[in-house]
Amino acid sequence: MIQWRPIGIGVLGVLFAAALLIYSFYQPFIPGAVYEAIPAQATFVYRANSLEELLESPVCGQLDKALGAGNSLKELLADNGWTDLAAASEIAVADIPFRQAGFNRTWAAASWVGWRSPWLRWKLEHARNPNLKLLGKRSTWPIWTYDSPEIARGMHLTFALTDTLFLVCLSEKPIDIVLLLDAYDKRIPSTKTTNQG
Repeated sequence: MIQWRPIGIGVLGVLFAAALLIYSFYQPFIPGAVYEAIPAQATFVYRANSLEELLESPVCGQLDKALGAGNSLKELLADNGWTDLAAASEIAVADIPFRQAGFNRTWAAASWVGWRSPWLRWKLEHARNPNLKLLGKRSTWPIWTYDSPEIARGMHLTFALTDTLFLVCLSEKPIDIVLLLDAYDKRIPSTKTTNQG
């Protein structure tokens, strides 16, 4: 039995390395998975197959208004080197009703990142942008906020990252991102569950 111990450890090491490589470089695309993080109470949901399709849609104009005067989603995304990781595939954008009394609409987006998730997390954790701050975690999912004077007054841009989705929320309260994470974790109904059931 002692002779087999190094071989067993070697086999386990190879299996662990294979699992890590598969998780890091191969996660098959799941169509419609972006709906898993959109809460069922969303009043409007728009799905685009790519970032380019979203930027050419009328929804982009609504998002530009939410960002504030003089801001555009195209310009905001052009200034960030991680856009290719965060918005490489299917995207769902939703308008979520007020959770508490407020003046502005809450916008949420979910983007499929799949195998890019660990690389995007690493990039966000090592970002040197003073406007980007880690707020903490919900369950195991990290949450960041991006504070910039360019964003409309009183609005907050927050990000969260799951194992397959990159989530964004533009709202008056940074805590609103938790709605998306709770929908993803099935604590509250999502648009995917309400459309299936």
